Amino acid sequence: KPADPPLLKKLLLEALRNVAQAKGGMGALAKAAGVSRESLYRTLSRRGNPKIDTIMELLRALGLKLTIERQRAA
Repeated sequence: KPADPPLLKKLLLEALRNVAQAKGGMGALAKAAGVSRESLYRTLSRRGNPKIDTIMELLRALGLKLTIERQRAA
């Protein structure tokens, strides 16, 4: 079954919010990523629609990386 892009986006943003809170809060992440706290809250909100470069910068600031793997045949 193909992945549901809106659901995947929702889950990714929720995961980033959770990791941010666990690693010192949104203020600390905003500072590390070089963005304002308000902008970060908007970016990671349920209505957020971040660009891939924003996601990559947040992941870098959190000490994480995005990995893409080839899907295996069923």
